[in-house]
Amino acid sequence: MTAQPPLPPDPNDGVDQALTDVLMAIGTASRALAFQHATRMACRGDRQRLAACLEALTPGRLAEVAAAARLLSAAAEQALAGRNP
Repeated sequence: MTAQPPLPPDPNDGVDQALTDVLMAIGTASRALAFQHATRMACRGDRQRLAACLEALTPGRLAEVAAAARLLSAAAEQALAGRNP
């Protein structure tokens, strides 16, 4: 009986998809953390650190932050209007 060499890994074993999923999750977490950091600096009124935080973002992320800030502002104004008759 002769020993068989090990079979090469199957390229369709799901490793590529798992890596893609992990990288997407990291991207999502990174966007959330960048938004959270910018929000924290804005809430503290720390314009200098806020500017530095925003400067570090890509144009795409800046657009996401701006859109989220507009939505947050509108929703907060609506909530306030509902509380003040």
